[in-house]
Amino acid sequence: MKSWPRNDGFTALWSYPWDLLAEGLETSLGRIAAAGLKGISLAVSYHAGMLLLPHNPQQKVRFLEDGAVYFRPRPERFAGLAIQPRVSALADGVDPLEAICAAAQRHGLQVVAWTVCCHNSHQGERHPDLALHNAFGDPYPFALCPCQPAVQDYLQALLQDLGRYPLRALQLESFGYMGFYHGYHHEKILLNVGPLSAFMLGLCFCPACRRQAEAEGIEAGALQEAVQRYLLAAFEGEVAEPERFSREALLEAVPGLEGYLRMRDDVVTRLVQRLARASAVPLSLLATGPNMAELQAYIAEATACAYRAQPEEVIRNVRAARAAVGPDVRLAIGLEATPRLSPSAENLAAKVRAAWEAGAEGLYFYNYGLMPLRSLGWLAQALGQ
Repeated sequence: MKSWPRNDGFTALWSYPWDLLAEGLETSLGRIAAAGLKGISLAVSYHAGMLLLPHNPQQKVRFLEDGAVYFRPRPERFAGLAIQPRVSALADGVDPLEAICAAAQRHGLQVVAWTVCCHNSHQGERHPDLALHNAFGDPYPFALCPCQPAVQDYLQALLQDLGRYPLRALQLESFGYMGFYHGYHHEKILLNVGPLSAFMLGLCFCPACRRQAEAEGIEAGALQEAVQRYLLAAFEGEVAEPERFSREALLEAVPGLEGYLRMRDDVVTRLVQRLARASAVPLSLLATGPNMAELQAYIAEATACAYRAQPEEVIRNVRAARAAVGPDVRLAIGLEATPRLSPSAENLAAKVRAAWEAGAEGLYFYNYGLMPLRSLGWLAQALGQ
């Protein structure tokens, strides 16, 4: 596995291709380079959304193509696979990733490919059999199940196809199991769903997960029924849930779940290892995944987000992330640089200092297209301090 020096101080700005292209690559990437950043983390596979874009010259509100890829995949790479990539309209007649990589090199910027994996409503709606299924058998179309062989095959092909571009890393988001809460269109949840119920509603009992559990000697059917019973009682207010989630409280509520949770962790670990072996580009995990000790030889970096308003909160998040990933994994930290959580130049600069001093080995900032240009100016000041 290719790795980088632990102390290279890499900084990057999460960016969307539509914003960079709308402004012109020389303008947008020139601004980013002038702000003192060393790279961009560019969305190359992304989910649905409605975005307010304060400095995009073509549109101020954009509704995204659901589950699209923002490059031109090679059809032969995906031949015979159940899941086929949805190619963005931005790639009609041109390869956005190729053009952006070339322009980034001219401006001295490295490119990280920000790759959303299992969070894909477009594919989940077309392949409900490959989505997460809760204990009652309901599919969650926004979440592909990482245990499904067809999902794993698609993700491997996606990462291998991205390997032909000049990338610093593939930054993987939603590479594991998603949960119940998502923020779906017109979501209506009028019960007081406690933390244990929310977690159990996110447990997947699709056929692939059940088969894997049974192969490991776990009675998946009995566990599924136990989760159903708990949730039905919780819906009627017949159980008292703790205010905060803990694994201990979960296992007390449904004692047999320990093996099932371990099985899920192992599924994600094996998937990341498989993707790392297949990828020509180093992997950066946009999360602290399970079994980090088993992943450290397969990944170049783990990125934990510290989207906080105050520097002391950032310090706590960095220290917690370091404890989660262990001492031997390069740790990058994500900071939100928009006015919502960084309302002044002084506040942003203090959080940048706090992250470095607490042990961050790289910084990613959210997000070029979503921030006003004054925030980019504040970021330049923070990086130049």
